[in-house]
Amino acid sequence: MSWLYRVKYKKDGPLKFISHLDFNSLFCRTLRRAKIEVELTQGFNTRFKISFGPALPLGIAGWQEILDIHLLNELSNEQIKEKINRFAPVGLKIKEVEPISEKENGLSKSLKWANYLIQLRFDGKMNKIAKEEIYSYLERNINHFLNQKNILVEKHTKKGLREVDLRPYIEKIETLCCQDKGIAIRLIVDIQYKGSINPNLITNEFIKKFEEQKIYISEIIREQFIGTVS
Repeated sequence: MSWLYRVKYKKDGPLKFISHLDFNSLFCRTLRRAKIEVELTQGFNTRFKISFGPALPLGIAGWQEILDIHLLNELSNEQIKEKINRFAPVGLKIKEVEPISEKENGLSKSLKWANYLIQLRFDGKMNKIAKEEIYSYLERNINHFLNQKNILVEKHTKKGLREVDLRPYIEKIETLCCQDKGIAIRLIVDIQYKGSINPNLITNEFIKKFEEQKIYISEIIREQFIGTVS
């Protein structure tokens, strides 16, 4: 018999720059150091029975990442949180733990959208646009971008370049903050549609619409997964 827990954690700092596979290995080593007994999978090459949420692209922090883990012993939420955080490397912090039923959907079915916070910076000041007009300028560009029927880009894959339509992935783009030196926007991406998409692809295509401005991506953070479905 095992106990199933859903764990929400923060991944940032130096861990932004390690791959999803390397992070999985690092997390398993942390569990061993914390002496948390995890159920093993069946088969010849056994491994810890852990289901991680969608991978984070390199360089992107996650404020509320998620995983499901099967433990051999029943522990309280605080025990799991405290044990892992005590041995966690810099950049990893457990934020929340809750027991869940085996009958609940796995992460691949229960997570619907990913919520990204994106900081854009201007190379200098906004040209020819008064500060009070930046918000309406942004809204016009967002509406124009989202009103496109198709947003076709070339994406690098293991099999080479292939054309991808970004539009079905985009649930929403909204402006959060406008300043003289930059913009904060929120991008909500559908991760049920053909899996995850790198938010850099969408953001880079979006900022091409600012033809008169020199804008670059300063930072992208995955804030949380939202709109879970049962």
